[in-house]
Amino acid sequence: FWCFFFFQAEDGIRDPLWSRGLGDVYKRQGLTPPLGFNTWNHFYCNINERIIKDAADALIRLHLKDAGYIYVNIDDCWMAKERDPKTKELVPDPYRFPNGIKPLADYCHSKGLKLGIYSSAGTKTCQGLPASLGFEEIDANTWARWGVDYLKYDNCYKNSESGKVRYGRMRDALNKTGRHMYYSICSWGDEDVWTWANPVGNSWRTTGDIEDTFESMRNIYKRNVFLAKYAGKGGWNDPDMLEVGNGKMSTREYTTHFILWAMAKSPLLIGCDMTRISEADLNILRNKDVIALNQDGLGKQAVCTLNCRDEDFTKDSKNAQITVGPLEKGAYAIAVTNWNNKNVFENVKINFVELNLPLKVYQVRDLWEHKDLGKKEGGFIVPKVEPHETVVFKLSPQNQFLTLTIICLLYTSDAADDTPCVDLGGRRIIKKK
Repeated sequence: FWCFFFFQAEDGIRDPLWSRGLGDVYKRQGLTPPLGFNTWNHFYCNINERIIKDAADALIRLHLKDAGYIYVNIDDCWMAKERDPKTKELVPDPYRFPNGIKPLADYCHSKGLKLGIYSSAGTKTCQGLPASLGFEEIDANTWARWGVDYLKYDNCYKNSESGKVRYGRMRDALNKTGRHMYYSICSWGDEDVWTWANPVGNSWRTTGDIEDTFESMRNIYKRNVFLAKYAGKGGWNDPDMLEVGNGKMSTREYTTHFILWAMAKSPLLIGCDMTRISEADLNILRNKDVIALNQDGLGKQAVCTLNCRDEDFTKDSKNAQITVGPLEKGAYAIAVTNWNNKNVFENVKINFVELNLPLKVYQVRDLWEHKDLGKKEGGFIVPKVEPHETVVFKLSPQNQFLTLTIICLLYTSDAADDTPCVDLGGRRIIKKK
């Protein structure tokens, strides 16, 4: 056979959502993972109108909106103890939110931000307040009327129906409103949610709740990292919200947390009190190079590639763990993690062949330090990775602006018509005859 090379601009590649026929309103959201803030990890039930406005103001003042964080999400405890007896609509708690939710949505929208809300696919929320099972259309219409842009839908007080059925009903109700709302399924990984949730929501929780400890973060990451094949544009694995800034991990550990969540193409939802955040934690959340990994248009979650056994995820791990993810334009992201509690790993080898990378030469950039390391052939050495540290690099082909696409012209009589050709970013290309 003959192979010819040509350069294809990125704009010419069709959105895979539409090629799969997923044209629902909710699937127009989440083509990249959402960035924003959620109240739960820090405030729990202690929320009110002032906290939501302060969070919106902080996203602007701290230049987090400029970095891509646009959602201001209200978690549990926003609703009153009873529905409206006449309309059966959910009612905002009159003490926490005396002016209602719509003015908060308007406030966020006036700043170029979006507002998120919370409910559960059960009879009650996890805090025992009215939830949406059996009221899906009423609640979806209420949120649409208020101008809500995001729904986190929990799994407490469920009935005997499957998650696919319960969450599917809310999807249909949201679509019927015609309003674009990001739909976050929060079923804690129940019923292997990743196997059925892609046609249902924009993201799905793969684990239980995260805690502000290194061990919790590591265990959640371990479960999530092996589920990459189920995620993609418009449908993301969600290992839960960020703990950066809540104070119980070190700066190094929060950095690892943030890098690995970005590599996982997870939603990046800040979970701390942004009015009191330290400069060190703020710098983690605003790292533009790492955020760019998360928002990369190819939409491929990174996978654990080297040293991925159970013992490699422990405090006594013997080797640095390497995670690799494809990016647009034939680039790759590589994260090197030291899960060991005490030992420093020195002179860690990054071997392009060992990691199954297609090229021999890449331009390498240290994304955390924002430093270009130059052209590397065959691989490179990471001098040192401290305990609980992750370092992250971007490997780019020589040409930064165009994707090299291989079109194979097969002239043998026995060649299959569906013989695939792929570009360096992993996309399937239609064979030219």
